[in-house]
Amino acid sequence: MFGTGSVSYEVQSRREGRWRIEGAYTDQEAALSAARSQLAATGVEEAKVVKFRTVAGLSLETVILHKTVPQTQRKGLTLGGTAEGAPFCRTPDDLCGFESRVVIGRLLRPYLDAQRITPTELLHSWPLFRRLEEQGALLGAAIHAAARHHADVHGVSHAARARELRQLVEAVSGAARDALAERRRLPRFDAADLPGTSNAIDEAVGPDGHDALFLVLLSQHLEAGGPLVGKLDILLALIGDDVEPRHLFLLDGVIADIMGSADTVKELLGAQPSLHAGLGTLADALFDRDPDPALAPALAPIAPSLRRVCRLALEGRLPQSRAVLLERLRQSIAGDQPLDRRDAKVEAVLTHDLAARLKGADGATLGGAAMEKALERRLLRHRQSVLRAQGMHDIADRLAGR
Repeated sequence: MFGTGSVSYEVQSRREGRWRIEGAYTDQEAALSAARSQLAATGVEEAKVVKFRTVAGLSLETVILHKTVPQTQRKGLTLGGTAEGAPFCRTPDDLCGFESRVVIGRLLRPYLDAQRITPTELLHSWPLFRRLEEQGALLGAAIHAAARHHADVHGVSHAARARELRQLVEAVSGAARDALAERRRLPRFDAADLPGTSNAIDEAVGPDGHDALFLVLLSQHLEAGGPLVGKLDILLALIGDDVEPRHLFLLDGVIADIMGSADTVKELLGAQPSLHAGLGTLADALFDRDPDPALAPALAPIAPSLRRVCRLALEGRLPQSRAVLLERLRQSIAGDQPLDRRDAKVEAVLTHDLAARLKGADGATLGGAAMEKALERRLLRHRQSVLRAQGMHDIADRLAGR
């Protein structure tokens, strides 16, 4: 009599006591999936799906999902990963370098995400470093993890290497402490005039000390950014068409630090309906292309800041950020999480689709041989699961030995 009217769904989440809208959907399952993804994200306290229906001029509102994240007793923070690939640092500059920061980001990821800071800020801000020291054994655990890796790979003494790394850490943190003590005498960070800022730094400490002091001042400038997505906006605002190469290199390093946070990249990608959708969206962004029109209605829009990072990376201006994003893609593809939890049977189809979307106009796979190997591993794991479901465990085991 009155007609069916229009129906839409809104996903909302509560963080730090405040509700915010995460996305609007026309499909109920997509909205519910997005809400469940929010419940797994860091910092989310509650999530709900609200159904809006218009009938005969009346707007009806119904909450079809409302869940609260259990508030467990806060445990001491632990390391978030391994020290695999840790470079053999010999100088404070080595410790602050890109490869070292990638490993620092992996080891200290739970702590860094909880504090909403980057490895660069940790290394160049004395208050932030002191806060880490107050966590008890966390810093020591990270040092010993790197020392064990070096002992295994390079055959050095674990204990001696741990002492060497501790001395490097103390040298870097000492420089940050000294910079804080001299804060009033340091050059001012002028976001509107980076060349002028660098000239003042060169006059104060000389060219050799430029990069370290620039990052100290940049870390202070980022204090107003709040969460990592806010700091990303600040960093991108500093990258104009005429940005100097030395500034672009330093800014790229901090942006790469932010891209090392899985939670932040997930937030920038939006509440995608599945892992396949998220990875495909990131791949499209790295090629700076629009998603398939047939898929677009089901996808959440990605943040403009992430799209700009990908565009700058494609142009060759953010190579460190590009490397981190490619590694994030590779790890996710090589991982165990299904591409679509709602239907395990489509795993092979979605993997082949992802492989196609990872190819550029020249036919080359984004990420090269390492990405192709990750795709092959996912397909192999799927074939093994199918065989095991049919009771053919021996054949599945033999596939792994190929």
